[in-house]
Amino acid sequence: MFFTLRDVLLRGAPTGRIADVLRHDSSYPRPEVLVPFFANHDVPRFASAEGSSPAKLKLAFGLTLALRGIPEIYYGDEIGMPGGGDPDNRRDFPGGWIGDASDAFTESGRTRGQQEIFSYVQSLLKLRRQHPALRTGQLWHLASDESSYVFARESEEERVVVAFNNADQSQEVHIPLADTPAQKATEMALLFGQAKAALAGSEIRISMPAQSLSIFSLN
Repeated sequence: MFFTLRDVLLRGAPTGRIADVLRHDSSYPRPEVLVPFFANHDVPRFASAEGSSPAKLKLAFGLTLALRGIPEIYYGDEIGMPGGGDPDNRRDFPGGWIGDASDAFTESGRTRGQQEIFSYVQSLLKLRRQHPALRTGQLWHLASDESSYVFARESEEERVVVAFNNADQSQEVHIPLADTPAQKATEMALLFGQAKAALAGSEIRISMPAQSLSIFSLN
């Protein structure tokens, strides 16, 4: 998933490639314990990669924390730390040593941009903790194309729908409900993000802002 996430977010690869990777989950006895990640100590920091932006970094976190599996977060990415190839990608976290010019362990020590990313990640982690479907729910593909991917997570307790738009402009998708976990749904409520969704007869209609990820509860 690492290479696919970077190809989609940084290099403009079709968003449907994410779904293609996930279709191989049947090859694993327990795909729910696989570890999705978009960064580690072997490659340049996501924030410093060509094609990156704060919006793209947020999308990387959104997908990693909403897809199936146990997400891995590389230290410092939660504040958008820069860094090139090894060892530049292993810089000390700001505030980790006496005499550091800033202390990003505290809100007052973060820049406005760092705090924006930190708050985004914090909100996603809180949502993941509150909703079992985001942690252990089965993943269902609902729709994918060149720039968007919509999927559902279903647990015994609940169902949620995740809508991801990688395009530079807003996008609307219409998704048939037949033979999906949403086929008996009567209500959708926004949990995270700014997309709008409605149940219309036998389909879901979702209007997604540019470069966004949104999460809905499904009842």
